[in-house]
Amino acid sequence: MLNEQEYLQLVKEVNRLRNEIHLFNNDEISEAALDDLKHKITEYEKEHPDKISPNSSNYTIAGGILEKFEKYTHKKRMISLTDVFNFEELSDWENRWVDYAKKSEIFPTDSEFGLGLELSNDVPQTNKFSYVCEPKLDGLAISLHYDEGELKVAATRGDGFTGELVTENIKQIKNIPKTIPYSGKIEVRGEIFLSKKDFDDLNRDITNGIKVGKMGQTGAGATFANSRNAASGTIRQLDSRIVAERNLSFVAYNLIVEE
Repeated sequence: MLNEQEYLQLVKEVNRLRNEIHLFNNDEISEAALDDLKHKITEYEKEHPDKISPNSSNYTIAGGILEKFEKYTHKKRMISLTDVFNFEELSDWENRWVDYAKKSEIFPTDSEFGLGLELSNDVPQTNKFSYVCEPKLDGLAISLHYDEGELKVAATRGDGFTGELVTENIKQIKNIPKTIPYSGKIEVRGEIFLSKKDFDDLNRDITNGIKVGKMGQTGAGATFANSRNAASGTIRQLDSRIVAERNLSFVAYNLIVEE
């Protein structure tokens, strides 16, 4: 188990590595290795809840805002996902949300509400839940704002409170509609990503000098290490024409309707 000094040093190093990935698309270590470091932080915090750093990766969102982009303040915070590594951690997550639901008086008691899934031992079995399971697409979180059916603003998650304004780049993605049949204001949140085929095709074209890659270069040395870096780096291009030629995709996972 880490001591306090080792824990604080690990928090600092993990945040540095996360920023390298999310801001500069630079993977110094593998995703699995980074997950292992973050898990050590989680284990320390479970044993020492009174010594949790406010900078912990469990309580902050990776990334920030590059100076070359205009800032955009989210009307509602954009959060990120949390990893679990075993059934005990999954059970802890479930119990935390059951407790939150009880305190918020939104705890479901109607047996018709859910599917009657078997819950952990600490959860009353008279209450039912439905769970939604989705594939995790590893790309870049994005917020799209439509006003009277027209796409007006697109912004990255950034630190969760403030992101980067990337509207013109987002308009180059073919499966993001520029207009929708909706009157009023609505926010659509989702993930920008590259499919495996499109990622392989992009790296092949970069290698062959057909398209530019990292740092605006061509050749094998300019290819992307993974599709997440490729998607994130593409959205942060200053030239929207580069975005248009990289065949990015989008999937929506949340809607926020403004009253």
